[in-house]
Amino acid sequence: MTRQSKVAITLFISGMILAASVAAVCVMAMATMRIHEQVLRCRTMIDHVQQTLSTLKDAETGQRGYLLTGNETYLEPYDDAVKQVNGEMAALFAAAKAGSLPPDDVAEMLRLVHQKLDELAKTIELRRIQGLPAALAIVNSNSGKLMMDAIRATAARMTDRKNADLSESLKHANTLAFYSGLAIIVAGLLDILTLLWAYRRVAEEIKSRDAAALEAHRQKDLLQVTLASIGDAVMVTDTQGRITFLNDVAEKLTGWDSHNAVGQPCEEVFNIINEESRKTVESPVDRVLAEGIIVGLANHTVLIRKDGNELPIDDSGAPIRDPDGRLRGAVLVFRDFSEHKAAERRMAQANDALRAANQAKDQFLATLSHELRAPLTPVLAALTSWETNNHLASDFLADVKMVRRNVELEARLIDDLLDLTRIARGKLSLNLEVSDAHELIQSVVATHQSMLTAKRSKVSLKLDAPRRFIKADPARVQQVFGNIMSNAIKFTDPGGRIEITSSNDAQGRLKLIFADNGIGMSADTLSRMFLPFEQSQDATVRNGSGLGLGMSIAKALVDGHGGEIAAASDGPGRGSIFTVTLPTVDQPPLQASSGSTSHESNNRHGKQDFSILYVEDHEDSAEMLTRLLRTLGYRVESCGTVADAVRLAKEQKFDLLLSDIGLPDGTGIDLIGQIRQHSSIPAIALTGFGMERDIESYRQAGFNSHLAKPITFQKLEELIDQFRRAH
Repeated sequence: MTRQSKVAITLFISGMILAASVAAVCVMAMATMRIHEQVLRCRTMIDHVQQTLSTLKDAETGQRGYLLTGNETYLEPYDDAVKQVNGEMAALFAAAKAGSLPPDDVAEMLRLVHQKLDELAKTIELRRIQGLPAALAIVNSNSGKLMMDAIRATAARMTDRKNADLSESLKHANTLAFYSGLAIIVAGLLDILTLLWAYRRVAEEIKSRDAAALEAHRQKDLLQVTLASIGDAVMVTDTQGRITFLNDVAEKLTGWDSHNAVGQPCEEVFNIINEESRKTVESPVDRVLAEGIIVGLANHTVLIRKDGNELPIDDSGAPIRDPDGRLRGAVLVFRDFSEHKAAERRMAQANDALRAANQAKDQFLATLSHELRAPLTPVLAALTSWETNNHLASDFLADVKMVRRNVELEARLIDDLLDLTRIARGKLSLNLEVSDAHELIQSVVATHQSMLTAKRSKVSLKLDAPRRFIKADPARVQQVFGNIMSNAIKFTDPGGRIEITSSNDAQGRLKLIFADNGIGMSADTLSRMFLPFEQSQDATVRNGSGLGLGMSIAKALVDGHGGEIAAASDGPGRGSIFTVTLPTVDQPPLQASSGSTSHESNNRHGKQDFSILYVEDHEDSAEMLTRLLRTLGYRVESCGTVADAVRLAKEQKFDLLLSDIGLPDGTGIDLIGQIRQHSSIPAIALTGFGMERDIESYRQAGFNSHLAKPITFQKLEELIDQFRRAH
């Protein structure tokens, strides 16, 4: 065989080995690109899910703005968000069909999003047609929050799954990178062996040098192609921190082109500062080269582009090492963080809007309470005065009682609204004392006697429980019994029957059953019985008034006492049964009577010797309540301003101060502050502001007690009598 043939064979074998090496590297590169595409798809799906959440929040913000203001311009971001959400959901649906997302999760997400959009549209339509209260009824039902929680949970589940896929892809990428490196090393070794073999046959020194140069150039080209294909910005430096490579994304984000950037110090091109302090941030490349570790940027890092514009970024830096571990430079990978920052800002703005809406709601309830209560006080005072007049005709007296009951019902509706707010905030206070539950029931029945008489209803009491004493707030427990009793009377036909029984269960708890033969309840009504603002949709049931708060408040009160409440019915027309179960305590020891002492005290301090300073700027309320108190024998001086009240308190001696809170020249709090500088006279605040914080402020200011308007005269007389007895 000639030398030329040997050379040809040598070159052929060398070419085949090189071709095989290139093929192996290409296969590895293609596999790397496939994995990169999988990573991109995972990140795209995660972005779609997160963008859907962000857009839903935009829609909810626009809806809240319209609900609060009624201004149609607030619906523009809402309409835009709805269109965008539909687009995002279409993308998710397409991803599910393509197998990129679990179809069940996407279907659940679609269902929840459409439910949420329907809920938003419904509140907007209610705001247009029926006004803010109707829309707020849905908002306050917490259904919207529950939907958003379900959407977030579904989104989190989808995101977690895609993150798991992303982690698996990255794991495969690392494995592939390892085998790619191994393949390149093996191919290089084979090439070297081939070149060594060829060296003995043809121009060994020259051929070996040329092959090494060709391999280095090929590896460099392959590295640049790989780095240029990555979706994030990539910047490579040498061991001196000078830039040797920028991919297209890095050029776009920094504003530098590769021609001008290569050879520049990294901090010149990658100029970063802290967004809040505006101080220069240490380049991660410097730490990577100094410590040889992977470094990530802290939050709030901003990149100053070449044109001076700022761009929030997230990045990490890592060392580049030879196979023998020698440091060759650093690689910096970073990405645009603008959308994430914008989403954070939108979230903060939405939270601020929600807090403002909540404060506006509380202020609205407080003002509504005051404006509705104040006019009812003189009405109740006049009605109470008429009821005590023995010369009124019986039919007129019945009308007076009917009007008084409806006024008290109006006040009760206001109290229910305030109670619901206290319950939602967890600030419903209970004044616990040992009480006889049987006496509380009998008191409630007596209170509802006029309603029973009007409906010709009969009540049967079978109070046989041996353990009947409970540690509870008597007023609140009577409120629970009263709500059940009112419903039983309201939803029972004239001449109906109500049976109340008591017993003890196996644990010794008190079990109270209220059974009636009224119109009963459907399964749908029972399922919503204890939800706020819920009333039955059955035509046979919706014959009563109210806001649908009574039973939800009753449940909260029973829960607060450590008890249970349940409702049952065999269906429409078959009556209803309410069961209240409460923990019991031992009967307290009997206390010695002090009736003679109290009687003597009452004789010494009769009503005619008890003087009251009444401060009220509402003329009708002042006139009627003053007249009623004087009719009962009290000495009353009335005035309408803080200045007059302070003057009278200094000129005369009074045994009790009754004061409205809202006065022309100040407030009742201002008044009690001045009174307390020279007097410890007992004081009762009369107020239309009944929120928990209002009541607490009255106590801290110096009032001994308070009564919410409209004032029930029986409660006022009982409270005055307490102070009179202590006088």
